[in-house]
Amino acid sequence: MRKIALALVLALGLIAATPGSADLSQLTMWRDLKPGLWSHVFTTTPKNPAVPNRQERGCVSLAQLRTMQRELIRGPGSDQICPVSIQLDTPSTARFTLHCPPITIAQLGIKTPGADLSGRIERTRGEDHWVVSIAMPAVPGSAPASVWRHEYRRLGDCPG
Repeated sequence: MRKIALALVLALGLIAATPGSADLSQLTMWRDLKPGLWSHVFTTTPKNPAVPNRQERGCVSLAQLRTMQRELIRGPGSDQICPVSIQLDTPSTARFTLHCPPITIAQLGIKTPGADLSGRIERTRGEDHWVVSIAMPAVPGSAPASVWRHEYRRLGDCPG
């Protein structure tokens, strides 16, 4: 399901590689990423009514995974560029900072100041299970500071 593959891209914000920016698609923990049946759970803490929690499950092909990794470099649609710096890259943990300029999404009535967003990706040792967490700043008059959490788990091969 393309939706789940793209959800990882969205989890990492609107990221694109720029001169001097790190490439999150090359993180050590992604090296043995496999296609198959995946689940994705998204939550915010504290709960943000403007960004509802969601769960989905679907098959993700190898081609979709490759597209997902390319989009980590460019960003989905290249609408926004948040250069990335990586502080830690191990097989089980990555820590990074997104350096985002102000963002305006008129259709959603969102306008945010520029910010440095800290993120963390943790992989359960020996499993196809990742948790991506990004600390989001408060948007004055709109939303409190929160943590956006995406959990991805490979459930097995796709049904034949």
